[in-house]
Amino acid sequence: MKIISVTRIIDDMGRIVLPSNARKALNLEEDYLIMRIDNKKHHIKFSSSGRGKEVPIDESGRIPISPDYMNKLGWETGTEIGLFMQGEEGVLQGNAPSCVICGSNQALLLVKKTHVCEDCIHTGTEASAEKWSAVLNDLFQEYKQYCEAAVTFTNTEDVHKARTKGRRLRTLIQFIGIKKEHPLYKCLKEAHDILGKVREDDVFIDAFDKEAENNQYSELYRKFIQKAEEEREEHRNELKQKLPHIIDDEFSARWKTFSQDELKDCVYKLDIETALQKYEKEFSERVIKYQKIKDKKSDKGLDSLHSVRKKAKKLRYIYNFLDLVQSIDYSRKSRQYKKIQKDYGDIIDLRDWINETGSLGEDIQDDHDDVKKVRKQLNQRLKRLVKQVEL
Repeated sequence: MKIISVTRIIDDMGRIVLPSNARKALNLEEDYLIMRIDNKKHHIKFSSSGRGKEVPIDESGRIPISPDYMNKLGWETGTEIGLFMQGEEGVLQGNAPSCVICGSNQALLLVKKTHVCEDCIHTGTEASAEKWSAVLNDLFQEYKQYCEAAVTFTNTEDVHKARTKGRRLRTLIQFIGIKKEHPLYKCLKEAHDILGKVREDDVFIDAFDKEAENNQYSELYRKFIQKAEEEREEHRNELKQKLPHIIDDEFSARWKTFSQDELKDCVYKLDIETALQKYEKEFSERVIKYQKIKDKKSDKGLDSLHSVRKKAKKLRYIYNFLDLVQSIDYSRKSRQYKKIQKDYGDIIDLRDWINETGSLGEDIQDDHDDVKKVRKQLNQRLKRLVKQVEL
């Protein structure tokens, strides 16, 4: 909030000059203002209306301070008076508000009940934006490297890391004000969806490979794996064909433009605590919605739990990032949401595997009874995990 703060000296007739920008802020319709003394705070308040003493303003903008007020406040000719205006109300006091950083009383802004001048705000914003830019650019470079590695399929973790880094980037730029319609966000989301198909195949195959080692239906599990590998091959071909055209030189140029031209303005406008409160509130609302669902293992219940987990994941990413760029320790908050994300990940995976076995099972011949039994095992495991959920 922009405020007006200047220093004035009482002249030999007990007057001070009210600056033109202060007079304009008062929206004066008459050639006088209302003045009243505040004995407790030891200052004078003035405005264009309300209760108090009418004080004339001459054409030069000078207003007289009554001898009674002067005596009560201990002011006299030559005394320096701070004139402080916020909105349509002003204050005259012995010491003018000043910037908490440099001491200036010019072009002040009120930041959480503390005065900071525009120059210091600008300097701080520049420094903050540089810090945000450095961390985000490092994340961006990691994301690009993993995307490039992902299409080689030499390590399944490359797909996982590319997807995770991209999700973090998407979450963070959205947190600082970038809309879903932004070209950067759209590219990240499109890449995420393509990477997601391969990643889900990888997780399914890895989990079922472990199950096949000791399960009585090991042969059936291997058939599921074979079918899943066929699907993964299709998804890998799609990834190899499309991802390089999404995360390309044009995407890098867009990121550079964002980093140089948009990021600073986003950081300047961002109220971190307000934004965090919004995300925390949304998380709480999702928890309450889940708690109200009677059948927690139903599609509705699992979808709701998945929604809680996704919000927890975003909050974890945000708190992790803020822990790097802010002077506040957010590690405890990050750990809190990481635990929620981790604890309920197995439930969501099981739900996906049950759906996948239903789809793949249609193409597996002569094993329909065993498919039902395997899916029943997975469902029983899912039910046990859902019962353990505490939110």
